[in-house]
Parts: sequence; C-alpha cells; structure tokens
Amino acid sequence: MGRSAEARELRLLADDLVALFNEQTPHLIIATSRDDWDRARLYGRTATGLLRYHHWMADTSASRMTWLVALRGQMMADNLLALAERGPALVHANNGHLQRDKSSMRMGDLLLEWWSAGAIASAHLGRRYAFLATALGTMRHQGVDTPPPDTTEGLLYALPEDRCVIDAPRLATTLDDTRPAHRVSPYYGYAPLDPAHLAGYDGIVFVKGVAQI
Repeated sequence: MGRSAEARELRLLADDLVALFNEQTPHLIIATSRDDWDRARLYGRTATGLLRYHHWMADTSASRMTWLVALRGQMMADNLLALAERGPALVHANNGHLQRDKSSMRMGDLLLEWWSAGAIASAHLGRRYAFLATALGTMRHQGVDTPPPDTTEGLLYALPEDRCVIDAPRLATTLDDTRPAHRVSPYYGYAPLDPAHLAGYDGIVFVKGVAQI
C-alpha cells in the first residue's frame, strides 16, 4: 500500500507543499504567528516523514528494517532540532535513541545499525547537546536482579546511594582500559548500558532499584 501509485502521488504532493511552505516562511510568520508557523512545520515534516516510512514498510528487501529504524531516528532528530531552535529543552527517551554513538538492535538473526536521533542532533548542535544515560540496578518484579559486579550497573550498584548522577567521562578515565562486562537483561523493557559507549555519555542517572507500582 505504501508503494501504490496513489501513495507515490500523495508523497510527491506533500513534498511540494512543504517546499512551498518553507519558501513562504517570511510571509507566513508575519501573517500568522511564529507558534502557528512552528505547528504547521511540525505537521509538514510529520506527514512527509510518515509517507516516507510507509513507503519502506512496503519494501520486501533485506534492508527494509534498517530503513525503518533509520527513518524513525531521523524523524525524532528533526523534532529535537526544532525544539532546540526554541531554546533549552529536556527530553526523555531510551538511551539508544539519544546516544551519540551509532545504535544497534538485534531482531532474531538480523542485526540492525543506524544513527540515532541523538547522534544526528549532536552532530548539528555540537556542545549545545548533552546526553545523560539512564541505568538501573534491579527491577525484581520483571526478573532483573542484582547486576553482576563486573558490569557498569554492578559498579554503580555498590555505591551507598539509592539514586545518583555519575560523571561518565571521569568514570571511563578511572576504569582506563578495563572495560566492564556487558550486562544481559532477561526483561525486554530494560536495555542495559553498553560499556563501549561509556566515554560518550556526559553523565549517568542511576537508580538502584525500581519497585512495582
């Protein structure tokens, strides 16, 4: 359906309409308001992004899933950059969406790799972009028990505080060449920290235990 003749025509019309909208930016901001222009721009990039996404949903090649996760990252990055234009903003998402390094995910035998929203936004914003990774010790009601002591979470779990913010670059320097082991989570809802990315974090927000609510 995403590659039907009608879908292709709609995608072209949406692209032309967004191009016309951008070309008319000076007039539109004066005739309406900056907030109205921002909202219309959001609708435009969402529409063109979803049409592009649906196009690749209809793909049958081996690259289908890679295209989909990459497009999702690009759409998220566009929203992050739009927020940054309006001033400082605090956003929350999975570490894999906001980290500076290339993200990866395994689905069965398929390894997907893509540049995340954070990596794209960081490339544009430079020092204006900061990333605090989140990590937890236990989530026992989901089978996530005490982390092994040789993992990053295990090292943080040994601290006396229940909640803390860690200077990640300093931690990476302290560990030097001793890279922590990669923790394995039995619960799909928690993706452990990747120790290979430790030096790319500005900080780590660590919570020792998450209880069932």
